[in-house]
Amino acid sequence: MNLKNKNIVITGGADGIGNALAKRFLNESPNSVHLIDINPNVIQVAELMGINGYVVDVSDPDNLKLTLNNIINQFDKIDLFCSNAGIQEFGTLSTTDEAWHKTWQVNVMSHIYAARVLIPHMVDNKDGYFLITVSAAGLLNMPGAMSYATTKHAALGLAENLSIMYGGKGVKVSVLCPQLVETDMVTSTGVLDENHPLMRDGLLSPNQVADDTVRGLNKEDFLILPHPQVLQYIQGKAHDYDGWLANIRKLVKK
Repeated sequence: MNLKNKNIVITGGADGIGNALAKRFLNESPNSVHLIDINPNVIQVAELMGINGYVVDVSDPDNLKLTLNNIINQFDKIDLFCSNAGIQEFGTLSTTDEAWHKTWQVNVMSHIYAARVLIPHMVDNKDGYFLITVSAAGLLNMPGAMSYATTKHAALGLAENLSIMYGGKGVKVSVLCPQLVETDMVTSTGVLDENHPLMRDGLLSPNQVADDTVRGLNKEDFLILPHPQVLQYIQGKAHDYDGWLANIRKLVKK
């Protein structure tokens, strides 16, 4: 997709990857860019970029639907929707039901709520792009963050299904799957320890991820992989699933 003259919506746009995407997209001369975030700072962030900001909880289907329809009514259509909002919970079997529910609502259901509004809209237009920020955790896994990894796997499955069901009707679907990115989600954890296994492939800046995203959208790749090593990992996983699991267990033990 060429982003010139397109109407673009980004959730989780107040900071991190979503914010970097907005700044990068502006270089492509879009018609409009809209930031959605539960963080009230999104209004000021958007104003500084000369774009539109909306305070919305993406896990609230009614509020999200209203906002998306208002954008469509004002700008005629949404060409690219970046379903980027996400949350990370650490823990395994001790993770509370409340935490599971919250993670599921944001990391999975928010995409579904948006798709219910936008996929029919895009099918009617015979054109449109739905991008979900899944992370490499959805392709591989993330030990110690059971609810996060599980919901990211679900988000990947959703994206695949959307592509299968609507790809022949003009709707393009991609998943953005970086490993570690220098955002608050990462810097607030202990993952930045240089000895952490995930650090071996490097910590990317949000701007680097945004550049890779634009390239992926231009090529309309389903998998957008800012860390190229991830492709090798998923190929190895598929080739020898038991061996892959054994290797991950060894990394966790270390």
